[in-house]
Amino acid sequence: MTILYRLPSPARCEIMTKLFHLYSRRRCFHQNLNLTKETPETWSSQFEILGTLPKPNIFASLLSRCTRSFSFSSGLQVHAHVVKSGLLSDRDVGNSLLSLYFKLCPDIHLTRKVFDGLLYKDSVSWTSMVSGYVRVRKPEESLRVFNEMLSDCDVNPNEFILSAVIKACSDCKDLILGRCFHSVVLLRGFGWNHVVSCTLIDMYGRNHLPNDAVKVFEEMQFPDDVCWTAIISTLTRNDRFQEALTFFYAGIHRKCCPGMVPDMFTFGSVLMALGNLRRTRQGRQVHAMVFTSGIIGNVVVESSLVDMYAKCGLIPESRSVFDRMLNKNAVSWCSLLNGYCQNGYYEVVLKMFRDMDEQDDGYSLSTILRACAGLSDVRRGKQVHCHFLRKECCSEDVVIKSALVDLYAKCGLVDYAYRIFTEMKSKNLITWNAMICGFAKNSRPLETIQVLEKMLHKKQAIKPDHISFTGVLFACSHSGLVEEGKKYFTSMIKDYRIQPQIEHYNCMVDLLGRAELFEEAEELIMRSPCRNDPRLWVSLLGACACTTSYSNPSFAESVAKKVIDLNPDYHLSYVLLANIYRSSHRWDDAVNIRRLMKERGLRKSSGCSWIGVKTNSQITQIH
Repeated sequence: MTILYRLPSPARCEIMTKLFHLYSRRRCFHQNLNLTKETPETWSSQFEILGTLPKPNIFASLLSRCTRSFSFSSGLQVHAHVVKSGLLSDRDVGNSLLSLYFKLCPDIHLTRKVFDGLLYKDSVSWTSMVSGYVRVRKPEESLRVFNEMLSDCDVNPNEFILSAVIKACSDCKDLILGRCFHSVVLLRGFGWNHVVSCTLIDMYGRNHLPNDAVKVFEEMQFPDDVCWTAIISTLTRNDRFQEALTFFYAGIHRKCCPGMVPDMFTFGSVLMALGNLRRTRQGRQVHAMVFTSGIIGNVVVESSLVDMYAKCGLIPESRSVFDRMLNKNAVSWCSLLNGYCQNGYYEVVLKMFRDMDEQDDGYSLSTILRACAGLSDVRRGKQVHCHFLRKECCSEDVVIKSALVDLYAKCGLVDYAYRIFTEMKSKNLITWNAMICGFAKNSRPLETIQVLEKMLHKKQAIKPDHISFTGVLFACSHSGLVEEGKKYFTSMIKDYRIQPQIEHYNCMVDLLGRAELFEEAEELIMRSPCRNDPRLWVSLLGACACTTSYSNPSFAESVAKKVIDLNPDYHLSYVLLANIYRSSHRWDDAVNIRRLMKERGLRKSSGCSWIGVKTNSQITQIH
């Protein structure tokens, strides 16, 4: 550096400029900064002596290098040189400075001051502001800046600005405004752009409109890998698992997206779909594809494999993948814990929780609470609750609080659950469903209906799903609220476009059967797509057996015959029919049914009950 000091001023400045460019191209920004520190006079002063200004592209290059190297303190030094050199009016310098502050400065208000201080704002500057507010999770402010751009200057929105405001609409759940921007995209001819299209797919997916997302994808002329992954992820997120697999295999076989190569996000979504569909064979095939693609060591993919095998009921395979993982994070642990919990290994979940050290987060704690709820172990549930309260970072975690509501409701402490529910500042669909089902299973039908109505008519109404209606129909069936049950069953189909599943029909058959409306219950079964499912007929047969005033054993016989035809090995149909014969004093017929069970090798399965004895839980067989 001392050689530079001895050179004439013109040569010195020229060489310094070239050194800056050289170091910038080679990503040695610290050497750039040392040039300004080691010269006897500041670098800017050298140019002032010559009567010239430093070249703006040098400052822009330095600022970009500071941003990429996450060196905000060095960026502040460069900012000082920019101000002293009077180059804030330069477009490239201003945009580089704005990018530095948005990506590295923790104070968004300071970044806004930098933006307001720019003398020249172009589309890049406004794009940085609009997308920057989205990045720091301030979507409303992003939309406000976009309106400011339209009113204060002549900058036309480009594809990057439109992508940012569409993402802001998605975060704000403002679908109407999002559709308006979709129209702007089509009018300005940006429908071909992959960035915009991916953002539209994501917006429609997050607002539960997968059909619109599919339409956006199909209108693309040449979708790329990112768009392909986006549509698969969107369909998986909206429980359209089979369609997600259809797009995946179409891309693999180059039917919809020629030359698509799946990445870790593609495999993650596909494995989630396969796990929910319990496609073990296809899951193993995709596992082999992960091996051949060379990303088997990726923690996202391996965590998805753990989850997939667990959902398929293959706990040994799930544990094997987990044990082979070199890098485990909270997601990996949560996937394994969730798998054990889904398969009923509640004690294993509680033992593994002790081995997690500091890996526990909101999702893992919610899984532990689910295990305690599965064991009806309120004592250990309260211990986890206390652990949760000590973690200040999770104090408002809606996932954990929803699990707490579910825990206390399943343990019979429904009033305690409701207190937690009412104290929650934000509630999602899982929270509302936990409270609805909690009241329903604790024989509080009126409160069940009140919670559902409150959810439907709150200021920002949450759309109910099939679990919401399962809870309210269960409450109606166990309390004799026939008209209310019919009303909600009809509303589910007509108002919310939810196709009834087996559990909804089961609740309705039980509701009508308990009210001795047996013919109406039979008509409902015959109209349903589940007419050949023995569970519905067993529910009707059980209603016949539970009705003390029932005096039509011939109808019960026909129902029992239907169940036996559908599933001859189902012991419960024989037991219920024998009970009906006993209540009608047809002792010989009851004995014959028992004899038939014995001849066919059928036995009434025993149940079990968890009983807490001090600090241990014991299983008691009930015959």
